[in-house]
Amino acid sequence: MTTAPQTFSPLLSFWPTIEQEQKKLRDNLVGKRLNELRTPALVLDRSILERNCQRLASVPSPVKVRVHVKSHKTLELTEMQLAAAKTDAVVVSTLAEAHFLVSSHLVAQNKIKQLLLGFPISPDKFAQVFQLAEKVERFQVFIDQLGTLDALDRYHAATYGPQDTSHKIDVFIKVDCGYGRAGVPLKSSLVKDDVLELAKRLSTSPYATLFGLYTHAGHSYNARSPEEAFEYLEKECESARKFRDYFNKEAGVDIPYLSIGATPTVGAVIHHGERAKKVLEGISEVHAGAYTLFDRQQAATGLCTLEDVAISVLARVTSLYPDRGTVLIDGGALAFSKDTCPQGGFGVLQSNHDIVLRSVSQEHGILQADSKSGLELAQVVRVIPNHCCLTSACHMYYLIIEGGGDTVVDVWFPVRGW
Repeated sequence: MTTAPQTFSPLLSFWPTIEQEQKKLRDNLVGKRLNELRTPALVLDRSILERNCQRLASVPSPVKVRVHVKSHKTLELTEMQLAAAKTDAVVVSTLAEAHFLVSSHLVAQNKIKQLLLGFPISPDKFAQVFQLAEKVERFQVFIDQLGTLDALDRYHAATYGPQDTSHKIDVFIKVDCGYGRAGVPLKSSLVKDDVLELAKRLSTSPYATLFGLYTHAGHSYNARSPEEAFEYLEKECESARKFRDYFNKEAGVDIPYLSIGATPTVGAVIHHGERAKKVLEGISEVHAGAYTLFDRQQAATGLCTLEDVAISVLARVTSLYPDRGTVLIDGGALAFSKDTCPQGGFGVLQSNHDIVLRSVSQEHGILQADSKSGLELAQVVRVIPNHCCLTSACHMYYLIIEGGGDTVVDVWFPVRGW
């Protein structure tokens, strides 16, 4: 079989590196009041971000922390995460994010030494992966398919020669701990042989280092209390250890590193303190990302409150309909996404949690608010979204405020693209 055609992240993905254009926009916006600005727009409160980042400082030693940056995709908040968690390890969701960080001062100053692409790698991206691996101390990828390793063998041999050992990458085997999105499940008889072969070959590969196993308990978002989140944590850690023991027993492969995490399960580690230490036995690191911003979904887990949410969408009241008890705002699905959450609706007014963003279409948002709500035509409101990650991805830049104020103190530019 031939090697797969290679693809590359378009240069447009790195438009935040256009420093001159950034400066113009920043100069235009910093110092302005929120009600002077075009809506919809995304607002982050830096004071709350700093407080949220400090949460991961209490993860018990010797467990390492790896911070996920895909919730915000900015250098500023990545640096804040790294400093608060006292870590040098990050995980990204796209190669555009990886390039953005690798080309930044965070790698140049050794603030990032481990960079993981947190998505199972596809064969068209191998060339870019090996390029990135030469620019950071450790570049890591997921592989959960034997076919992907076969394709990687062919690519490496064709590009560098079958005897080459100078071009190397780290590999996590992504395993499924019950979420059912990505990774191999422990109980699947259909993939067991392939998974064992994958582990064996990675453990002896001349160009790929089997770094460890990685789990993500995304289903822990279903938790409705800190106690339920702790149960998800227990199951996630147990699943990681079972996979480790399975590989050792069935394939004679030692797994040196176990990485587990999601914002609710890592939140459970922090919330339960001493109780969590025993659960973390054998776990090498925890990873989380949405904890920086939080959102309405995270508040449903009981591990944060709406006062801990650093993100809001700035919108304007454009029409009032007292006869049907609704208010129209100029922020719709392209400002909030269409993510749902257990509380219903698509967001809630920051200043009045009883006023819910009932529905969204492309540009329209409808608040459920009667004539007693006090809302007025052209009034600027801030809405807490259901899901911080997808909401932030809707916006080209972020307005930064501090301490609950309404004056822009900075503008941050996230990386975009794939």
